[in-house]
Amino acid sequence: MNYILIAHEPSIMRCGLSQIISMLPAPVTVLMVETTAEMASALQQQSFDLLILSRHLPGTDTLSMMKMVKEKHPPTKILLFTSREEKTRIVDVLFETADGYLSNKSSEEDISLTISVLVPGHKRLSPLRSAFSNPLEQLSSREIEVMNLLAQGLPLLKIAAHMELQVTTVSTYKTRIFKKLEINSIVELLDKVRTYGIRKLA
Repeated sequence: MNYILIAHEPSIMRCGLSQIISMLPAPVTVLMVETTAEMASALQQQSFDLLILSRHLPGTDTLSMMKMVKEKHPPTKILLFTSREEKTRIVDVLFETADGYLSNKSSEEDISLTISVLVPGHKRLSPLRSAFSNPLEQLSSREIEVMNLLAQGLPLLKIAAHMELQVTTVSTYKTRIFKKLEINSIVELLDKVRTYGIRKLA
């Protein structure tokens, strides 16, 4: 039996999530709370396999609460629900603490797939998992340096001079960066940088 705790204020969200969970193939027991105090009490009384947590649960700094749960209840996976507009602000902390992220406007299919992956007993990988990882982490230190300079608006010629490389070499790095990040323009690169942050050199 898997145990899931839903900590979300709007009752319509709690009921909707509970309904989606009830259709999962794995046997699941669901407990629903709407305040931080209720969540803390539930965690003291019962071990949970998954905590579905709202970014705006009343009475606490939700990100601090995630860290506390990870420290005191390491086996508990955390799926964070928040608004799309907040993704840029929370993304770095999310990568450190939460096991999954979904928008409040996520489809039923996305929610079901993500929960099924986080619930023990499911070994298949979710295509959504790539959304929880920072794509910039796959870049080499040289690629990071080129990316940061591109993000500053420098042309290839100036980047080459700055890095003491051939223009063709810089162009190759740019091509690799675009391929790894699955982008086709500087505009898309800037969007990635705004979302995931400028990377520091290793």
